[in-house]
Amino acid sequence: MNKGTIICIDDDRLILNSLRDQLQRIIEDAYEIEVAESGGEALELLSELEADRIKIPLVICDQNLPDMGGDALLSYVQIQYPKTRKILLTGDANLDAIIHAINSANLYRYIAKPWDETDLGLTVKAALQSYWQDEQLIEQNKTLRAVNLQLHAEIDERQLTQQKLQDSEQRLESILNSLDDVVWSAAIDGYQLLYLNPAAEEVHGYSVSSFLSNPNLWTEVVHPADRHQIVHFFDHLLASGSQSIEYRILRPDGEIRWLKNRGHVTTDDRGTPIRLDGIIYDITEQKRAQAQLLHDAFHDELTGLPNRNLLMERIAQSLKRQHRIPDYQFALLFIDLDRFKIINDSLGHIVGDQLLVAIANLLENCVRTSDTVARLGGDEFTILLDGIQGVEDATQVAERILFTLQKPFQVGDHSVFTGSSIGIAYNSVQYEDATLLLRDADIAMYRAKAMGKGCFVVFSPEMHAQTLNLLKLERDLRSAIDREEFVLFYQPIIDLQTGGLCDVEVLVRWQHPDRGLILPSEFIPVAEETGLIVEIGKWVLQAACHQLRSYQQQFFAAQTLRISVNLSSEQLQDPNFIHEVDRILAESRLEGHYLKLELTETMLMAHEEKHIQTLQQLRDRNIQISLDDFGTGYSSLSYLYRFPLDTLKIDRSFVSRMMSQPQDAEIVNTIISLARTMNMDVVAEGIETEAEVSHLIQLGCDRGQGYLFSRPMSQQQLEKCLRERQGQLEFCHHP
Repeated sequence: MNKGTIICIDDDRLILNSLRDQLQRIIEDAYEIEVAESGGEALELLSELEADRIKIPLVICDQNLPDMGGDALLSYVQIQYPKTRKILLTGDANLDAIIHAINSANLYRYIAKPWDETDLGLTVKAALQSYWQDEQLIEQNKTLRAVNLQLHAEIDERQLTQQKLQDSEQRLESILNSLDDVVWSAAIDGYQLLYLNPAAEEVHGYSVSSFLSNPNLWTEVVHPADRHQIVHFFDHLLASGSQSIEYRILRPDGEIRWLKNRGHVTTDDRGTPIRLDGIIYDITEQKRAQAQLLHDAFHDELTGLPNRNLLMERIAQSLKRQHRIPDYQFALLFIDLDRFKIINDSLGHIVGDQLLVAIANLLENCVRTSDTVARLGGDEFTILLDGIQGVEDATQVAERILFTLQKPFQVGDHSVFTGSSIGIAYNSVQYEDATLLLRDADIAMYRAKAMGKGCFVVFSPEMHAQTLNLLKLERDLRSAIDREEFVLFYQPIIDLQTGGLCDVEVLVRWQHPDRGLILPSEFIPVAEETGLIVEIGKWVLQAACHQLRSYQQQFFAAQTLRISVNLSSEQLQDPNFIHEVDRILAESRLEGHYLKLELTETMLMAHEEKHIQTLQQLRDRNIQISLDDFGTGYSSLSYLYRFPLDTLKIDRSFVSRMMSQPQDAEIVNTIISLARTMNMDVVAEGIETEAEVSHLIQLGCDRGQGYLFSRPMSQQQLEKCLRERQGQLEFCHHP
C-alpha cells in the first residue's frame, strides 16, 4: 500500500539517481519517490502533490542548489508542510546553513556527503516512523483537541520558545557530535578556544579538554616545519574575514596527518566581529593520492624506476649544472637487452616482466645512489651518471653491467640468459637539449648491436651522420616497392649424388637508383625494424612463384625445379599469410609442391602452437618447409618432432670447419643422421671445396649449395643456364 511520496532534491543527477536507488532498497514499495534537480522544480512538484492531496512524509534536500540554498527551500517546506520530516545533505559543513535549517525548517537531521548507506537507511526509517507516530497521535487527539484547545491557548509563550530553543540546541549538538570534521570556535579577544566538537580527539589524538585547558596545544601539535603557518593564523583570519591553510600535525602515536583549516569571522547585525568559527578537514588520504599520482607520473609502473619524464628532468638539471661548473661531467648509458623478445615470446610476458624487475634491481646495484637508473619502456633502460671524472667512469660501469648480465637469471622455474648492448653519450660537447643526449646514446646503442651485441660503444659525431644516412635509406626503402626497385637472384641447390639441379634459393636484391645494387645485409634489418619486411616478403614470394611458372612453360629443365623462399618472422605472424599464399599460387597457377618455404629455429620458438598450425596449413597445400641455419639456434630437438618439416639446412659455419674441426664434423654427421631418422632431406650450405663435397657424400648428405657450384645468379644468368641445359638435369660449375 502506498503511504505517500518522498521527495529528493539535488542538482547532481548521478547523486540523485544513487539516492533514489538507495531509498528504494530501504523503503521497498511502501512509498513513491519523486526527484527534482532545483528548488524551483521541487516547489512545482510540491504544488502538484498538494493538489492531488498526496501525503509527503519526508523531503531530502541538498544544500547547494542552482537557484536557492537547501536551508531556504526546507524553510518553505516547513511553512507549507510542517509535519513533513526534513533532512539536509551537504558536502561542505556550512554551520550557518545548518543552524538556519534547524531554526527555520525544523530540520530533522543533517547528513554529510558522501553518506554511509547504512546510516542513511536508519535515519530515513526513523524519520518516517516519527512522521507516522505524529500522524497517529493527531488522529488519537482529534477527539481531545476540542477539550484541550483552551488549555493549549493558555500555555505560556515563553515556555514554548524555551522548548524550541532547547530542541534546536540538542539537534545542533547531535549534528556537531556526528561530524567527522573538527568544528571549532574561538573568542575575538586572545583567541581563546570556546568550543571543539568530539571529532578533534579522533583527528588530533588529544581530548577536547586538553585543547581547552592548554591554549598552546593548538600550535604544539603542528609539524615543526609547518608551525610558522599556524602561528599567525588567527591574526590573518581576523584581518581578512576568512582564511584557509593546509598543514601537517604530529599525533601522539607518531603518525603525521594533513589538515585543512577553514575559518571565518562571525559578526553581529552591525557587522562587529563577535567570534571566530571554523572547520578542520582531514585531507591525509587526498594528499597521499596526490603524491601517488605524482609518483606514477614520473616512475615506471612495473619496476618502480624513474620513467622517461623524470629522466629528462634530471638530464636537464645536469645540462644546467655544466653551464655553472666548467669541469662538471656526466654521461648517459642507453641499455637495450639482447634476446629479450625471444624470452618474452617463448616463456610468456609474466616471466618477461619478472626478468625486467630483476634487471632493474641489478642495474641499481651497479651504480651509485646519486645516479639515476630509468626505464624508458619495453627492454630499454638508461643510467645517468652524475659528476663523473671522465668517460672512463662510464665505460667501467658499462663493462660491469655487461659482465653481470652474462650470468643467468633465475626467474621462477626458468634459468634465463640475456645480455645487453650499451650506448654511451657524455658531455664532451656542450649539449643544449636533453633529447639530443638521449638520441646520441640511442645511436651508440644501435651501433653496439650492429657490432654483434653484448658490447658497448661510445658515441661520436660521425655516428649521427651515419644514422641520418640510415634514415634516408629507410625513406628510400618505403618507396622501393612502389617503384619496383627489387630484383630476384637465385642460388642453385645441387643433388650431391648426381650433380643435378634440384632447387634454387630465391634471394632479393635492391636496385637503388643512386647507389646501385644493395645486398640484403644492408636493407633487410631496416625492413624488419620498420615492418616493411612483410610487404617485401610478399613481393618476393609473388615474383618468385610467377617466375618459376614462366620457366616451367619455357624450359624442360625447369619442369621439376623447386623454388626455396625465405620467410621472415613478421610474415609468419601475419594473420593474412595463408590467404596471401593461396592468392599467389592461384594467380601464378603454380602448384604448391614446387614451393619450399625456409624459416629459422628462432622463428619457431616464438608463438610455437600458432606456428605449428600455420605450417600444417602450408603442408596441406603440398608446400614444403625447410629449417634454415640448423644448429645455430636456441631450440631443442623436441622442436623437430613437433613441427611439420621436410628439410634441414646445415649452417655454413659447420660445413666450413668440418674438415679441420672434428667437433664440427661430428655435428654435421649428427644432423644428417637425425634427418635420416626423421625422414627429412638435408642441404649443406656454404660448400666451397671438392673435399667438402666428397665428405658430405660419404656422410650421406642429399644436397648442397655454395660458391663451389655457383654464386647467386641474376634472372638473365639463370635463364641462360636453363636454356643451355635444355633436356638435361645436370648442372656444371658456375664461375
